[in-house]
Amino acid sequence: MSSSARGRGGKFAKPKRGGGKHFSRDLQPLNADGEVVGMWGEQPNKVDEEDEDDDSEEESSEEEDGQKQEMTREERRAAAKARKQAAIDKQKQKVAEPGDLPSSSSDDDDEDDADMPANPNHTAKARSQASAPVPTPAADAKGKGKEKDISQLSRREREAVQAQQAKERYDKLHAEGKTDQARADLERLKLVREQRDAASARKKAEAEERAELEKEKKEFLEREERRRQAALRGKPRGGKKK
Repeated sequence: MSSSARGRGGKFAKPKRGGGKHFSRDLQPLNADGEVVGMWGEQPNKVDEEDEDDDSEEESSEEEDGQKQEMTREERRAAAKARKQAAIDKQKQKVAEPGDLPSSSSDDDDEDDADMPANPNHTAKARSQASAPVPTPAADAKGKGKEKDISQLSRREREAVQAQQAKERYDKLHAEGKTDQARADLERLKLVREQRDAASARKKAEAEERAELEKEKKEFLEREERRRQAALRGKPRGGKKK
């Protein structure tokens, strides 16, 4: 019995985790005297900080208003144009990186024109493909005989160009009869031509043989007809006399 009790005790004597949650009931703040301060109670420290912030903001706004009043509209426009021109010159001097967008020189009179953020999805390859000029038929005809520079292409494009070049070389050799397929085709055509010539010669021989048989048959019939006619002429007309 003691062993069973120890077993149950060992089973239920495991340490418990978690438990009930205890929340504080002192939700209302107290001041230095221990009195409850309401939502709309006095908060001297916070009020002082807000007053200081308001004063600093007013001073900064007054300084900005003074600077804006000193500059006329033409001066502001010239300053904005100078800043934009400086940004364009800096962009031209900067080496192109993946994700950069081309700068635009339009809308120079816009004072609030902000720089566009770089698109991380744009890569140097996509940008080079987008900026590549569209080939014209004249350019294609002019550069058709020249060897293509495939060192600047991607692996997939290079494989496509090499496959096209290999196909063109094969087609040229096939047209000249230098490929295995072309030789097999020529042998097959030669065999078909020989069979056709043999069949034609056989038909011609058979026709000649039929013509010869017809001729011999006709001559035989003519000889028989002449013999019959001769026999009829040599026969006496009357009967024998007694």
